[in-house]
Amino acid sequence: MSNHFQGTRNNPYHISIGALVLNNEGLVACHYFESLNHKSGVIFKDFVLLMRETIEENESTEECLHRGLMEEFGMEAELKSYIGSIVSHFKVPNTEVNVEKTTLYFLCNFISQDDTLRSQEDIERESKIKWFDVKELVVRMKEQGKRLGREDMDESSIIENLMKR
Repeated sequence: MSNHFQGTRNNPYHISIGALVLNNEGLVACHYFESLNHKSGVIFKDFVLLMRETIEENESTEECLHRGLMEEFGMEAELKSYIGSIVSHFKVPNTEVNVEKTTLYFLCNFISQDDTLRSQEDIERESKIKWFDVKELVVRMKEQGKRLGREDMDESSIIENLMKR
């Protein structure tokens, strides 16, 4: 069965759900990768990402959010509100197909986290979960988007949406 939300050669549109998780100190949970060998063959170094997960067939946005938090972060969080979206573009590895990816982001409050609950099948298992100050994160994400040459590596606009509240 194919997933209609996963970008492919025949359907180059992708939908993901993202999370901006805040702890009691106002810090944001992120994946931190010292180095990642991407399936495209590119090696990315020293970067951070918010949680983002592709919707599965017959899954609600809330179900995807909570599944993604558990699989990627081993985390439970309380959904507070929708906080914005980012549309980015990338190539399907080993093809000339350009995919348009829309990620819908939700603001969540941290409840608990257990690294042993992270999915061992996801590439995100290679990250460390780190907490960042929002201002530092905006600067870092803008820099990494330029440095890595990928618009999907800059999620600073979502954090800026939080800062406007």
